[in-house]
Amino acid sequence: MSRVRVYLACSLDGFIAGEDDDLSWLGGVPTDPEELARSSPGALTFDRFLSQVGVLLMGRRTYDVVERFEDWLYGDLPVQVATTRPLSPRLPTVSAVQGDIHALIQGARQVAGDKDVYLDGGDLVRQATLARLVDDYVLTFIPVVLGRGLPLFAGLPERRELEILSSAPFAGGALQVHARLRA
Repeated sequence: MSRVRVYLACSLDGFIAGEDDDLSWLGGVPTDPEELARSSPGALTFDRFLSQVGVLLMGRRTYDVVERFEDWLYGDLPVQVATTRPLSPRLPTVSAVQGDIHALIQGARQVAGDKDVYLDGGDLVRQATLARLVDDYVLTFIPVVLGRGLPLFAGLPERRELEILSSAPFAGGALQVHARLRA
């Protein structure tokens, strides 16, 4: 069965976006192949992560931000956008989906087949964390403190404990942590 995985960058103070969905601070994540080669062999690069994924389930706010990027980061990977608003995607690989978090993940798993489900977007990640539906968190901490913005886990109504499986430094000072929910 496919795993539900989160792959996100966040600031040291736990924000996944700055005010007004600002992502300019993500410059701490290396993208140059030579720079990545200097990263720890244990670090999971975005390209390697995507090769394990069969579908991306993302929240509407996240989609609205990444859809404006000059380059589409996800290639021909099927992207499901959880939304109740009309969606006019520019790519045929993007579709709108609706339902509670259980139905959204079940539908994404069907599309993913034997590959993993990539879950992206603060609200969806919080819902899936609360429902104990996330199998794997790959969080890359960027050495910046934003102070404000969109927090990753703030607002959960109850505590969730994580088990750290590994950590790996990236060139440029970022630190990637691989974790899962404790049983």
